[in-house]
Amino acid sequence: MPLTPEPGRRVAWMSRLARLEPVAFSRWDAIHAALSVALPAAIGAAIGHGADASLIALGALPVITGDRTGPYRARARSILLTVATGVVGFHAGMLIQDVGVANPWLAHVLLQVAILLFSFIGTFGNVASAATLQGAVYLIVGWGLALPPPQWQAPLLLAAGGVFSVMLMAIHWLRHPGAAERDAVAAIYQQLANVLDASGTPRVTLARRSLENAIAAAYDTLLTARASTASGWDVLERRAAQILAAEPITSAVIGLVQGGQPLPAPLGRALYAIARNIARDRPIEIGTAEAAAKDNQALTLASALHRAEPLLTGTVHAAEAPLVALARHQARATTHPRWMPKWPWPDVWRYLVRIGLCVLVAQIFIAITALPRSYWVPLIVVVIFKPNYGSVFARALQSGVGSIVGVAVSAAVVALDRNGLVNLATLIPLAACLPWALRRNYGLFSALLLPILMLVMGALQPGSQDIAIARFIDAVAACAIVLLVGYLPWAKWERRQLDERVANALDALGRYAALAGTHDTDAAFAARRAAYKALDDTRVALQRALSEPPLVSRRAARWWPALVGLERVANAITDTVPEGDDHEAHEAAAHPAAAVLTHMAAALRHGAPMPAFPSDPSDPSAKMAGIDPILARALREAIGLLSGTSGKPA
Repeated sequence: MPLTPEPGRRVAWMSRLARLEPVAFSRWDAIHAALSVALPAAIGAAIGHGADASLIALGALPVITGDRTGPYRARARSILLTVATGVVGFHAGMLIQDVGVANPWLAHVLLQVAILLFSFIGTFGNVASAATLQGAVYLIVGWGLALPPPQWQAPLLLAAGGVFSVMLMAIHWLRHPGAAERDAVAAIYQQLANVLDASGTPRVTLARRSLENAIAAAYDTLLTARASTASGWDVLERRAAQILAAEPITSAVIGLVQGGQPLPAPLGRALYAIARNIARDRPIEIGTAEAAAKDNQALTLASALHRAEPLLTGTVHAAEAPLVALARHQARATTHPRWMPKWPWPDVWRYLVRIGLCVLVAQIFIAITALPRSYWVPLIVVVIFKPNYGSVFARALQSGVGSIVGVAVSAAVVALDRNGLVNLATLIPLAACLPWALRRNYGLFSALLLPILMLVMGALQPGSQDIAIARFIDAVAACAIVLLVGYLPWAKWERRQLDERVANALDALGRYAALAGTHDTDAAFAARRAAYKALDDTRVALQRALSEPPLVSRRAARWWPALVGLERVANAITDTVPEGDDHEAHEAAAHPAAAVLTHMAAALRHGAPMPAFPSDPSDPSAKMAGIDPILARALREAIGLLSGTSGKPA
């Protein structure tokens, strides 16, 4: 379990802004990004069409910044949607610029409306969020750039750059088909081994949560691949069977670590070997792992491996097609209407008001200062204020610091470049590091993206060092607008959102406790996924809030111990699920816990005291509650932590 701040302890939130996430450097991502941006720029400079080539390189950037993990077909579709949205936004921006020639104020109104429309559509899901972000960014770029006619040429070149970058990605796809599905399945067994290795240490809670996340990710990846392919069914069925085979092994592993004692290292190595064989598409030797389990007195794990062998090795087919079983689980796990925003409506309107005010102030700043090419101010505002990209406050400060570095790099290149070679030599390493920087730190990403944009767009609008200084002023102004208009007036609401996150996690745990171990296995599976996802979302929200000023970060620090307690409750509910058919006994032990968790959520929302729970496990009233002793102990600790947190507002 990662170190967490103690309640009431001052959080060093400024130091967290410079923290780099531990992300491996992908050579393929680096090559793909460098070729997508630098190759068109180099060819264009060589044949004397640098401006057209810059538009192609500009169209490739959404592919680089919008690529995520998952099946290649699904990634290609989402990226093409992102590119198409960017092209539409760019063309709309050019039309708004034409309106502005005769009526500048009407152009500002149209720009504001278009940004709000893109922002609203972006609340409908992660794919829509990524696509509409690019649409809003290229809308502002198309509005700010003064390009020669014909109007259709620039959008077409942008689309060509996006398609070119997707084609480069397809090369990797053709060389490694099914790699995403294979790696997702192997990750389950890797995390099972991690849980065994972490047994008896504080790391076991984090390992169990990572296991749940790996299982959920594998289900999503397989079902996405199932919906997007018309061939390769045998491979997908084999991967789905390997996911289903992990269920009995997971139950056995949870039972082993429940004792809280370190386990023999050969058990973890046996599951590591299974994960390695899946990742390398090698035959799986279950006999070796089963023998290691028997030699180390882990008979339940040996029995689970024996039961899972037909599905793992593909020697015997299941009674029900594995992909059909996965689809049933997915259908029950779907909780949001397809064409509704993922957030509650009040949050949607509040977000639109905040970003609308920021863009309005940015446009007023442009009108007052009259700096050259100040369309960068609303552009940076829109990028910073994306709500699902991390803490708005942290991104604003990181973007400011990153912009200083980026402008310095751009100014140095402009001063040294005479024939375009320095520009190209700088663009290649910057583009290669962009995907890695995006996953490590937003400030580092800003420090690379800003000079890339300035160097690429330099061929469209040649400038001097004065333009680099103007970009620095624009970046600082945009960060100040986001902080003063979009963040500080809403800080108390941000703090209340943390309380709502914890209450939502309690509700999800209550539903899981009510359904876990019942005959409706599909509903129980969906409830388990929802509960662990709610806990993971809460942890992410708290981690982001720790980078906020003390008004919010102190509240997040107080919630850390309570979140750990709720994770123990989730694990305790999982531990009480019967291995046989004794569902009635489990329902009697879990349903009272569901009522307690629901009561806790209601008390947190309404500021009421937490429900009383006997502090002594031997108290007769505790036994009368009918709750499993392990679950009762976890609930007792969680109630104590929640009572201390909710009763002392930060």
